[in-house]
Amino acid sequence: MPRDPTIYHIDSFPTSGGVAVGAVTTVALVANTQRVYAAFVNDSVQAIYLGLGVAAVLNDGIRLNPNGGAYEITGENLFTGAVNAISGLGAANLTVSEGI
Repeated sequence: MPRDPTIYHIDSFPTSGGVAVGAVTTVALVANTQRVYAAFVNDSVQAIYLGLGVAAVLNDGIRLNPNGGAYEITGENLFTGAVNAISGLGAANLTVSEGI
């Protein structure tokens, strides 16, 4: 039976890690057709922008505010493609968790 896309079921412990984001588009999370959840948290002092399935661009897309700005992918807004990130200044830290 197919899963209900409005309810996410995490079948394994989420994987997590950090990504150094700079002034050029960086892959924050690779495409994964098994993804049911993902969380992105800006752990730096400058804004980070996310691009879903496209190159990340400054001042465009999903903005993560400094010091804890966050974005979640859940069953209600499920996206299984690659997520890219960019920051205007070098070496911004982005924490990423993914559940399948």
